[in-house]
Amino acid sequence: VMLSILLLQPIFSPCSAALAPTPRSTPTLAKPAALPKVPIKYPGDTDKTIVRRAEWIEEAQKEGTLIWWTTLRQPEIHSIIAEFNKVYPSIKVEYWRGEGEAIASKVEAEFNSGRHTVDILQGGEPGNYPRWRKIGIMEKFTDIIPAIEKLDKRMYAKNNDWVAVASIISSPTYNTKLISAAEAPKSWEDLLNPKWKGKLGVTTDMKVWTNLALGEGKSWGITKTEEFLIKLKKEQNLIFAASHPSGHAMVMSGEVAILADNYVRFVLLDKEKDAPVEWVRVSPLSISGPSITLQKKAPHPNAARLFLEWLLSPQGLVLYEEKTRSGAAFPGTGTKTSKLVEGMPLVVRTEETLLKIQELGLDEKFAGILGVTSGQ
Repeated sequence: VMLSILLLQPIFSPCSAALAPTPRSTPTLAKPAALPKVPIKYPGDTDKTIVRRAEWIEEAQKEGTLIWWTTLRQPEIHSIIAEFNKVYPSIKVEYWRGEGEAIASKVEAEFNSGRHTVDILQGGEPGNYPRWRKIGIMEKFTDIIPAIEKLDKRMYAKNNDWVAVASIISSPTYNTKLISAAEAPKSWEDLLNPKWKGKLGVTTDMKVWTNLALGEGKSWGITKTEEFLIKLKKEQNLIFAASHPSGHAMVMSGEVAILADNYVRFVLLDKEKDAPVEWVRVSPLSISGPSITLQKKAPHPNAARLFLEWLLSPQGLVLYEEKTRSGAAFPGTGTKTSKLVEGMPLVVRTEETLLKIQELGLDEKFAGILGVTSGQ
């Protein structure tokens, strides 16, 4: 038996050796690909957004141009373009300036003729957006906004195809030579005080009142707003201004002691010059403002996305406010305007509230209560 075992051992030994596990070599880990260099980075950037930006830059350099239609004044346009070109010097920005309705008419005329020459619109009138969306004028783009998760959702469209780049804050304002801070109104309701009779100005623009009625936020509702306007008309000998600039001029000259619905921006600009004017921190504050859109058939889509990403970034919003003196009031934007109204309730004129206002004919209804023709 022992001899048999010894004879079999050489036979089985090689098999045992074959079955023994062989040592594994350590796999070589591939080095991560270096991220492309980009001329600017934003809060919340990821590898994905940096790679995407680099791809846009490559394609935008081939496009070479960006077309922007806007309601801004020429000095403001030029200064914004200059700032953008500090980051992207190879992209030539061309622009056309017009009023909101003129921009809307022009883009529709182009669309209907089959021409597509513009990339970005600013001031195309939100009342047109549902129809534009339906016929294919507007492109979704809000996903490219840096740190969008930190922004108030009322700043951009639920359909993700427009953004309010700045805010128009409306509030009562007064002449500090005629009214002291102690006796000045502290709320909307204080405007009903009989002591202001013959001293109170109101514009024929119903935007503030329709916003108080239906704006997104803690609005009053239609009934309360109607009751307020009825009392305002009854208690005060109102002095009407055809526009906000003319109404502000009336406050500055002392023709009226208070303008019920002034633009806070005007007040802030004149206070820098030590003018005798102040605004009332009422609750809620009315917010409206111009919005910006990307065209679905933009001829320079990559340049357009680079511009929108830059303009709507924290850096861009601060620069926009610096150059136009009009900033976004919403939390998370980092603007002086947002810090000015921090913690204050806002009622915002969004696309949805505007459509409801138009559907109910509130501009005409409220203007009728005050006895004027709406300046809207």
